[in-house]
Amino acid sequence: MKFGWSRRSFLAAMGAASCLFAPSRLKAAGIFGKKRKPAATESLDGASIVAITTGLGSTGDIYAELGVTPLVNINGTVTVIGGSVMRPEVMELMRRGNEHFVLIDELEIAAGKFIANLCRSPAGYTGLVTAGAAAALVVGYAGMMTEDLEPRMRSIPDVSDFPRNEVIIQKSHRYPFDHQIRQTGAKLVEVETREEMIAAINPKTVAIHFTNILSDKGKVSGPETVAIAKEHSLYTFNDAAADVPPVERLWQYPALGFDMVAFSGGKDIRGPQAAGILIGRQDLMHYALLNMSPQEDRIGRCCKVGKETIFGMLKALELFVNQNYDAILRVYDERAQVITDAIEKFGVTALPRQYNPQALGNVTPRYSWKIDRAKLGISGQEVMQKLADTRPFGIGSLGAGASGMRGRNPDGGSADTHVGHHGPPHDPDSFGFAVWQLKDGEDKLIADRLVEIFRAAPKA
Repeated sequence: MKFGWSRRSFLAAMGAASCLFAPSRLKAAGIFGKKRKPAATESLDGASIVAITTGLGSTGDIYAELGVTPLVNINGTVTVIGGSVMRPEVMELMRRGNEHFVLIDELEIAAGKFIANLCRSPAGYTGLVTAGAAAALVVGYAGMMTEDLEPRMRSIPDVSDFPRNEVIIQKSHRYPFDHQIRQTGAKLVEVETREEMIAAINPKTVAIHFTNILSDKGKVSGPETVAIAKEHSLYTFNDAAADVPPVERLWQYPALGFDMVAFSGGKDIRGPQAAGILIGRQDLMHYALLNMSPQEDRIGRCCKVGKETIFGMLKALELFVNQNYDAILRVYDERAQVITDAIEKFGVTALPRQYNPQALGNVTPRYSWKIDRAKLGISGQEVMQKLADTRPFGIGSLGAGASGMRGRNPDGGSADTHVGHHGPPHDPDSFGFAVWQLKDGEDKLIADRLVEIFRAAPKA
């Protein structure tokens, strides 16, 4: 491969510094050839870079030192490849958050007020920074069942003697993350219709769960769910982890009356990957905080959130709420155009951009290209495989399913029960991907690699 990337610009694309292209005479083969140590006079995000002269990091390439392959992200904000990359301002606030000690509970309460104000939350609502959206499910449901009662918080997930420990969920809303509800000891009760939902309510029912990404699959809508729950004095939880953008959902869902709404912090909000946001009623947020770290002897002790993560999450959320998304869409279009301009000479043409701003789950434009099989003897799947096989860095990864590693199934059959609910139809003569997680210059890198792939492809 003969990309015009210097060692520094490649490492920058992996999140170490701002991405700048070097002179085109530099070869990718030399990216890992010459060792380079950072100078103490350089700066990153307003902070001095400490020169590492020994041990891990001393070569300037931590990925190669550990023997792992870094990726250019065309997959999207999936956890299995690291979610997203934080903005420089987020990293700077994390650095500042590391400067002092603080009472974590006090910081969380202050952060919750900041979140509620920024996200236009209803009166009586506040926020909580959690260790990801999955952790928000754990501490949220734990709080519903324990309230502020110390004996309950110590005994959970043994909820056998709790007055309310059942959660109603639509059968079509079952998904891999309801494991985090069951983790608290709560019993899930499946229903399909509005009538079944009402009939399932009994003195043991504590809440009704709503899976936002599957809201178009169920027979009971979000507003209907809230109305039923309020009529029967039950809590409601809306897991909207992957459903911003659009940014308005940060305040629309709490305004519908959901008692708790969870959002992922490490997707397009671009906060710390191990961070999430829980927005809800103040009493429930208090119960949730009581069930998580830094408190000990709690089910959520493992859901630890550091002071650095809290500050980083707040800054990322602020930047996300105040961004000009129309301008960002234009950047995405420009990145796709760089690729289109490079490969059209091979008879590979751009297809119309796919973008529904009101879609569910990781809303972003998707760009795709059509291969003229009368000219090139290569399929779209083969193109994507060759991108993934690129070295010394991969461009996307076909081996990283959204659900991560799977164990073996002793009963036979597939051990992977994760089902993709939203995705474009497969066309063997086309290929495509999202560009929203590309960093400056990576569009040119992909274009150059595709030129190599099509130049080497057999002619039809």
